[in-house]
Amino acid sequence: MKKYCVILLLLFTISLLLFWQCSLGNRTDDGGILLDKYRKIVLVGDVETIHATASSTHQEIIWYSSDESVATVSDSGEVSGISSGNAIIHVGTEDGPYQQSCYVTVVADIPDNIILCIGDGMGFEQVKAAGIYKTGVSGSLEFESLEYANQMSTYSADNWITDSAASATAMATGHKVNNHVVSTAIPGDGSELVTVLEFLKDKGKSTGLVTTTHITDATPACFGAHEKSRTNYDAIASDYVNGSKPNVLFGGGGFGITAAMMESAGYHTVTTKDDFVAVDPLLSEYVSAQFGTDNLPYMYDEDTTYPDLSQMTEKALAILQQDDDGFFLLVEGGRIDHACHSNDIIRAIYETVEFEDAVSTVLTWMSGREDTLLIVTADHETGGLRVVVNNGPGVAPDVTWSTDYHTGAGVPVYASGSDENIIFGEFDNTHIYYAISDYFE
Repeated sequence: MKKYCVILLLLFTISLLLFWQCSLGNRTDDGGILLDKYRKIVLVGDVETIHATASSTHQEIIWYSSDESVATVSDSGEVSGISSGNAIIHVGTEDGPYQQSCYVTVVADIPDNIILCIGDGMGFEQVKAAGIYKTGVSGSLEFESLEYANQMSTYSADNWITDSAASATAMATGHKVNNHVVSTAIPGDGSELVTVLEFLKDKGKSTGLVTTTHITDATPACFGAHEKSRTNYDAIASDYVNGSKPNVLFGGGGFGITAAMMESAGYHTVTTKDDFVAVDPLLSEYVSAQFGTDNLPYMYDEDTTYPDLSQMTEKALAILQQDDDGFFLLVEGGRIDHACHSNDIIRAIYETVEFEDAVSTVLTWMSGREDTLLIVTADHETGGLRVVVNNGPGVAPDVTWSTDYHTGAGVPVYASGSDENIIFGEFDNTHIYYAISDYFE
């Protein structure tokens, strides 16, 4: 008899758990709770906006703030009595009542400019090693002092260890895809996924891609192209000039890009450092700067033939800021990853420090401004790096490596700008797209 009672009790408990889960919605991969019809709630000023993933009629919305006090929503959509934080909403729809735990983001202002800086392959230990080398102390890189910080997951649709294409696609479009895919719905119907660059271009903003790899490499490609494979370089180049057409394209040349192609597409095209320095931002709406026929040289090798990442970033900002409607800029430190694939700690450090210099260039430009959102992150970690011994400033720390490929480790994400809560909670790389696009929906 006891045995049957235990079984009945277990069945009853399971039923309660299932009922509880259904009443709140479906659980997401990261353990959060997601109602079928809603992703999250965003308040832009006093205007209430609900982002629906399926059409429905919202007949009644009752807001509860984190302290369980009831907020009010007027007929005009003005919301009072709620602030940023964890909350519960009760929603009445044509399909019946729902309730959902969610995070409420209160946005004071919509940013004019969005700058996304990605250190390719840059995990927490790469950041730590660079800080130790530069100052003797970890936690000392300037972007580590940004107001908001979190850890981000990076897995792809078909592997818990992502490649750069799948991770960049997740950040650029908000969708998980298979490794090697460039902003295309695979798995899925193979359709083109709208990127945040394209989304903001449609809002009237200028756009730019800056990298230390060749400009058709995976990370920049996923923001301005749509291909089944990251190695379709000619097609990616064609997508740039015939599709997304960023105003600024700075990086290594070759791999589908030629000066003649860019000139014929209407770009002011430069291939030398002197010509690059001479570009007048006031007279240059579309600029293509492709240097050499491969990735840019490592900073450690002290090859000054071409501009470095911070110089390219400074020029891109000078050009893009001419647009009164604002801009979107991607800045990638792409060769951190290459050095880590080779388990080359000193070159990895130099590339990470240069990436920090580029972010510092952005922060200097942002000084005194309140119209810009900056996000600094990575696409994945490379090498399984671990810092073992701090040998002081100017000396590479002793480290260990566990692989010459990527790992599934979480990566850092930092933010500064007009929204204090854009990188909240359990954070996945797909959230980067929504952290940006939510302002404009």
